[in-house]
Amino acid sequence: MPRVLAAVLWKRLAQGQVDPCYLFCGEETYLIQAYTTTLIERILGTAPRDFNCDVFSVENDTLEDALGIARTLPMMATHRVVVLHGLQQLRKADWSPLEHYLEYPSASTALICSSSDPKKLPPRLWQYAVAVECGRLTGPKLHDWVTHTVTQRGYRMTSEALQGLLYEQEPDLQTIGREIDKLCTYVGEKQEITLADVQEVTQTSRLQSIFALSDALGTRQIGPAFTVVERLLNQGEPPLVILSMMVRHVRLLWSVKQQQRHTIPQMAKTLGLPFAVCRQLDAQSQHFAVEHLRQLYVAALEADLAFKTSNKPPRAILEEFILHVCMPGARLT
Repeated sequence: MPRVLAAVLWKRLAQGQVDPCYLFCGEETYLIQAYTTTLIERILGTAPRDFNCDVFSVENDTLEDALGIARTLPMMATHRVVVLHGLQQLRKADWSPLEHYLEYPSASTALICSSSDPKKLPPRLWQYAVAVECGRLTGPKLHDWVTHTVTQRGYRMTSEALQGLLYEQEPDLQTIGREIDKLCTYVGEKQEITLADVQEVTQTSRLQSIFALSDALGTRQIGPAFTVVERLLNQGEPPLVILSMMVRHVRLLWSVKQQQRHTIPQMAKTLGLPFAVCRQLDAQSQHFAVEHLRQLYVAALEADLAFKTSNKPPRAILEEFILHVCMPGARLT
């Protein structure tokens, strides 16, 4: 069967269509677990789960046990659910029992399979299963997921708060989900999540330092940048991580510089960034010539090499890179 979006899957279920086999595949385990939980709830409804829902993994259980349960009739329910995790660990030589079951499935069982690697699956599984991809979410898809998740919980999130939550990096959804849960609990009846809430709840001092460092670099202020780097080092932040933060901001400035013929909303859509972030980056990019930004990539490579091959103090290497950012053309020893 063709791969479908999760929304299509929920629509099929709403129409009363329960398929014999489902497949959730991809590296985003949080999505796999969330989709599996939702699918179980929608198939079983109020039916007793203790008798009609069994979970197996290829690593700890035998395929024969899972398929044997799948052939068992449900109890006090119209369907039975059998979950089989970790199919990427199934050896090719052991595909045969699963492929045979897929050809002759139990009409009263929904077999839910999952795999972190779509390439390590029996071809017939793709033929018979309703498949939903669960890859990493980035850019606009990640922003949409966060907004949708917050809305589902009955809350709103400002664009600045969204920026603050995702600015440092784009972690896995499980990490983001935990942060959203904490934020919703923190704001309570207020129902709107602001940047101040994010800074209060999610590693406040580190997040504020990252914002301050980005602002100092974007406006080419040497003193404040030095101060923030010293603060991050004192907080135990690894020097290479600090360098990667600075290089990331340079990369964002370069990306926005390349898009300056477009409007801010167009930039935001193309680059997958919140509008407020693009507006700030666009203002900061005015302080940098294209050639200067190009030279900073070379300076970043030199700094990375210095970390790995020289005895120079990490703080000195980071400060040299800051000087490259804030003083174009400076000749440093």
